[in-house]
Amino acid sequence: MEQLILTVPAMWADHHVINVKRLLSPMAGVENVYASSAFKQVLIEFDPAKTSADALVKALTDAGYAPGEEEVVPEMPYAQVDPAWDRIQRITTTNPVDLQMSGEFRKY
Repeated sequence: MEQLILTVPAMWADHHVINVKRLLSPMAGVENVYASSAFKQVLIEFDPAKTSADALVKALTDAGYAPGEEEVVPEMPYAQVDPAWDRIQRITTTNPVDLQMSGEFRKY
């Protein structure tokens, strides 16, 4: 039994986890599939006599879940002053209806 751990950047929600499990589980030689959308990783336990890591990667890639590097978003600086707001002298207010519909009193 071998294990293969892959980073899958396109797997960002639970329905992607379900799709990946449905895709890999019925393949010959695949024993277990553990997937996490929080970590964007898939751990596959498989029998190398029945399937190969390349076949598993190809199946994921063909389905739109190509393994790769996770995208790193650079940290944005906070509290920068935008001088354009001073020039346009715009005052924004919240609609009272939005305030009534927010929080635990939300109505649908």
